[in-house]
Amino acid sequence: MTFCNRLKFMLIVSLWSASTLAASFTIDPAQQSDLREQRFMLKQKQKELDDIGKKIEKIQSERNFAMRSIKNQETESMQARKELEKLQNFDRENPGVISPDQLRSAEGKNKQAYNALKLTNEKRTEAEAKIHLLNVDAESQYAEVLRLQSSFERDVDRVVDAQLQERIRALQVTKVVEVTERVPCGDDSVPVCKERSKKAAELKATERGSVVFVNSLTEVKNFKLSKEELRSEVQATLSDKVFSNQHMVGETEYETTIKANVVPAISSSLREQMAGSIRSEVYVMVGGKVDVVSNKSLATTRNMNAEDEEMDKPALPRLKQESKQGVLSQKDVEPPVVQQQSSQPAAPRHKIKPTISF
Repeated sequence: MTFCNRLKFMLIVSLWSASTLAASFTIDPAQQSDLREQRFMLKQKQKELDDIGKKIEKIQSERNFAMRSIKNQETESMQARKELEKLQNFDRENPGVISPDQLRSAEGKNKQAYNALKLTNEKRTEAEAKIHLLNVDAESQYAEVLRLQSSFERDVDRVVDAQLQERIRALQVTKVVEVTERVPCGDDSVPVCKERSKKAAELKATERGSVVFVNSLTEVKNFKLSKEELRSEVQATLSDKVFSNQHMVGETEYETTIKANVVPAISSSLREQMAGSIRSEVYVMVGGKVDVVSNKSLATTRNMNAEDEEMDKPALPRLKQESKQGVLSQKDVEPPVVQQQSSQPAAPRHKIKPTISF
């Protein structure tokens, strides 16, 4: 029998085994109800976690808008302060030349620019506080998601293991197999050819009593298997072997008949395939598999920090350059106190004191 014919024969005789592997099964109603409930709770927690991520993204957008506004408002506040300082210095050196209305107008612009910067800083601080609280909530929710998912997967594995053992017990049944195999002798002596005939008969008995996962062979291998690949999937234990009808057929072939008890062996690869098939069925029964989720809030926070670094990059060189020109240094961002004015608390986070306090 050629290898291709042998493979076809094995697939035919293995149909009963394949149907056993793919046989449907039922789960205890209470256990199935529990798995469905676990899956529902897991999906709900995932949705809550996703909602928190969306809230963080929304507040982050508001915060980033405030950050961009602060950049412009800092420039406007510096310009308003410099204009006011210029007028104040000129007024001190030339009393009466600048009208009080001009000074009040400059003071008003400086006040307006400072208040706008202060308000935007407060909005940013408020947004960051909200994001922090949401991140704390997200971490708690994510931990609960992982706990529920672990519990759900663990209980699914228990069902899979129980069903797998049942199917293995059903498959590993001793069978009495009797087959005849004939081999060409070629240049071998009769004793050598006889021995090869016995080995071939044993292999055929092993194949006849083995379990072959037909679906895997046809889908993955597409019927293109080497003899070594096929034999790695064909495993069984032979006992009580009885050889008979051993004789030459003509002058070129030797034939042997074997009768033996055959117990199929389940290879690790076949066990994995069976477990995967059962697991897919279990997921269908309870509503589907739940994929692993990630904590989006963590990624959102990382993106926020990266954007902050990107926004800060242009500001540093500009301040250094202005310092070289003798206009402003980084430590000079704090505005001076104007005559007859009291100091005002700094704006949040950026430590920018007002030029004039009101």
